Amino acid sequence: MTSPASAVTPPKFAKTKYIAISVLLMVFAGFAPAIVMGALGWKSAVSVAMLGGLATFLASSMGKGWQTGLVIAVPFSVFSALTVWAAPYALAAAIVLAIAAFLRGYGAKAGLHNALITSVIALGFLVAAPPKFDGPFPSALTVGLIMLATTLWVTLIVFLAQKWVHPPKLAPIETTRVLWFSGVLALLVGIATWCIVHFDLGHGGGWIILTILVVFQPYLDSSFSKAGSRALGTLAGFVIAVVVGAFVENGPLLYLIGTIFMIVSLVFMMGGKPYWLFATFLTPAIVLYESAGSTVTKVAVERLEATVAGIAITLVVLAILYPLAKHWQRKSGAAHY
Repeated sequence: MTSPASAVTPPKFAKTKYIAISVLLMVFAGFAPAIVMGALGWKSAVSVAMLGGLATFLASSMGKGWQTGLVIAVPFSVFSALTVWAAPYALAAAIVLAIAAFLRGYGAKAGLHNALITSVIALGFLVAAPPKFDGPFPSALTVGLIMLATTLWVTLIVFLAQKWVHPPKLAPIETTRVLWFSGVLALLVGIATWCIVHFDLGHGGGWIILTILVVFQPYLDSSFSKAGSRALGTLAGFVIAVVVGAFVENGPLLYLIGTIFMIVSLVFMMGGKPYWLFATFLTPAIVLYESAGSTVTKVAVERLEATVAGIAITLVVLAILYPLAKHWQRKSGAAHY
């Protein structure tokens, strides 16, 4: 006779095993190209490969598996090249990022808006701090080729490991809301990108775009909730990063501790934990990664300021849209706004 305890244990063990395998796959698939390029001394390519690897793995694991990686490979690479090309020009950069944001939002029609979010975040960091390469090819073309190679690599790994990768059941959103969400998101990201390039806000501008993409959701009630979670997680992560920085100044050690925080944040994300908990551990991970050539406190403050700016921008837009959304809800009888 099976005891109640033994009946409950297998599902929990299976979930833990799935999370562990997913994290290992992410480290292997997402980080491997960056590690190889760093080992070969191609330092300018490391950040590009890191962005591409993480974006593709998350798109695959949160979308439709390796099929999603294959579908986005060429468009993502082309947009990466266009972003780097347009980065010196505020209007051109705003247009490129706005189109990318619209397409990401339109993915909600197939339930892919969460899966595609990291790809636009990657473009945000590319436009805020475009990498430069020496060689016979323009930097934009080099970035596009690196992204294509990285995306195809991750897609291959996910294909080979599809036995262990179980994408979630996607929830498509109705066309009217998708178009509204995509249009407003494109406008928000486009204006933010123009300001970032025009006022030369640097790497912190990438965090502003990231925050807008994370906070602004297809349903406004979810957006307010995400804004609160984002603020709470970033503040808690800021404190953790500053405490670590007070005791650790060594570059390699900062990378090691940052990687541990990154893995913990991914475990929380894949385990379905609250978003503020994920953000709490993701924040010190990114801050410590960026602090190897600077100071932890300086990077943490810049990160906090950019996140607050992103939340503030999004909340202002939400406050403007909220009365319109309530009117539409009463008129259409929608369950959410």
